[in-house]
Amino acid sequence: MNNFFGLLLIPVFLLTVAGCSRQDQQMAPLPDFEQLVLNSYIEPYKTGDIERWLDIFADDAVGMHNTLPALEGKQALRRFAETVHSTFTIEQLDVTVDSVITEGNWALTRGNFVADFVPQDAGAENRSNPRQGKYILLWERQDDGTWKIILDMGNNNSP
Repeated sequence: MNNFFGLLLIPVFLLTVAGCSRQDQQMAPLPDFEQLVLNSYIEPYKTGDIERWLDIFADDAVGMHNTLPALEGKQALRRFAETVHSTFTIEQLDVTVDSVITEGNWALTRGNFVADFVPQDAGAENRSNPRQGKYILLWERQDDGTWKIILDMGNNNSP
């Protein structure tokens, strides 16, 4: 009979510990999302460090940009970044973080960007002006306490 109660208490204990662990995560200080955007997203993307750029994304992250179909998962994001970097020279990619909203294990960063992606085969006469646009990044706190992007949306202000 004692073994029965012992076996019954093990799941209760494990659920209690797991619940406390998740609660401790929710009480942990929030990261500086502006620095995460600048240092873990923009800087590696600008320099072509695709592996480092992908580290900030959850495995099942989705990217939604301009007229492209949704990019679902890290492999789709990798192919997108590889295509961009093999086709364009990134002369400018500057962002501002205008707003950070957090709620429990979720965070949303919203801001604006200025981007100048020059086709590698374009002559000076075919250069366009930098594009301005806006973006939203939706973040989720992972089980290990890190924050990862689960949704990356952005588009230009004009066609």
